[in-house]
This record gives sequence, C-alpha cells and structure tokens, in this order.
Amino acid sequence: MKTTPRLTIAVLTFIAGIFTAAGWSAHIGRKVWSPQVFAWRNFFKPQPIIEEQPGSPLRIVDTRFYSFMAIGSSIGSVLKLDFKNVSNKPIHSFTVSYYSPDPLDTGSFGCQPQALLQPEQSETTGVSSRGGDRVKFSVDFVQFADGDVWYSDPPKATVKPEGVRAGAQAATKHLLKVLESDGAAMVMDELPRIRVDVHSPDFSTIEGFGYFGFYCGITNIEVRVQNAYQKGGLSQVEDLLRRQDY
Repeated sequence: MKTTPRLTIAVLTFIAGIFTAAGWSAHIGRKVWSPQVFAWRNFFKPQPIIEEQPGSPLRIVDTRFYSFMAIGSSIGSVLKLDFKNVSNKPIHSFTVSYYSPDPLDTGSFGCQPQALLQPEQSETTGVSSRGGDRVKFSVDFVQFADGDVWYSDPPKATVKPEGVRAGAQAATKHLLKVLESDGAAMVMDELPRIRVDVHSPDFSTIEGFGYFGFYCGITNIEVRVQNAYQKGGLSQVEDLLRRQDY
C-alpha cells in the first residue's frame, strides 16, 4: 500500500500525541496520587456547587476533577479544591463539609496547612469523588493564627461554638494542672501532646458540639498558648491560662 506524505504526518502526530498524553498523565499522577498511577483531567463529571458563606474569610476559588487508574485497579476520581484566604489575617486551620444525594460523596474534613495561610494565598486539598451527583461544598469554620475563630451562620454540624468552648475548657483545665504541679516550662513541653492527652467526650455530644468542635477547642488553646509564649515567654503563658474564661 502506498503511503502518502499527509497520512505519514497524521500517523506520526497521533503517535506523538499518545506519548505526550502518557507523559502528562504520569506527571499528573505523581501530583494527584502516586508515580504508578495513570491520571487525567476529567471534564465530564458535574462541577461541584460552592455554598457561599457571607463574611467567610476563606473561599473556594477553583475546583477540578481528575480520574486515575493503576494496573490491576478500577478507575477512581479525586476532586481538587483551591481555598483562598480573602481575609487580612493568617489562617491556622479550617473545616469543610460536603453533601450529595450519594452517601459516598457526603462528609467533612479539617485542614491545617503546613505553613500559615497568609492573606491572598491559596491552599489546595483533595477529596475522593465516587458518585455521579453534584456535590455541594461549604466552609464551616476557620481558625486564625492569633486564635480568633469564624463560624458559618448558622453553625454547621462539623464545628459548633459549644464544642469549641468545651474543648477549650478541657484543654485549659488540663494545662492549669500541669502549671500548678510542674510550672510553665512543663506546660510548653506538654503542648505538642495536648490533643492526645485531653480526651474528647463520648459520641452523645456530637449533636451539641459538632464532629470537630471539641478538637477545634483544644487546638484553639494550643494556638493561644503558643502565641503567648512567643510574645512574652513563660510569664505570658501563665497569665493566659489563669485568666481564661469560657
């Protein structure tokens, strides 16, 4: 069969496209999942619904789906979301909830960036996406680097003010015991373990506290104590703990 120059160019272009796509997919696979994953941008899944919260210091500014497949495994999907700090203060952590008619695509998660999320900066995180229905996302809670907090209005089931207050009370009580028995220096030694040493109440309190409320309250005291130490040393830590009023 006689091969025309036009057909040859088309075949070579097609082959080059395959290798380019494979290389691009391997790059995306490393970013999204692991080096052994074949991944691609999925433009066919319905884009999520972003529930805008008035006054929220954090906004979801971009979303994108990726599908992935590894040898011997079925095809899966992950949704990447970009969260932007639109406030004028650094953000320590935040919680997000998402809802869908499909129970597999309903849940919540917390995120603490490796470094403080500065104003105008963005943080990217991902969640598994299994169903075919549209998913609604909402920022429910934000904790700033100075210990101030923001709640959605009304507060969602993930974090409630009652839970944050209860967690902060328990953490303060625990650290005051350490302060009285061993001094302020030991308080700072205890701080990295406080999330383990202060036990959360049983599951019956979730309705009133929220899923992460108690934990966020403990973290809030951890942040405030760290700030006090950086500003004024051990004496400032002692003063903070003794005047906490929740």
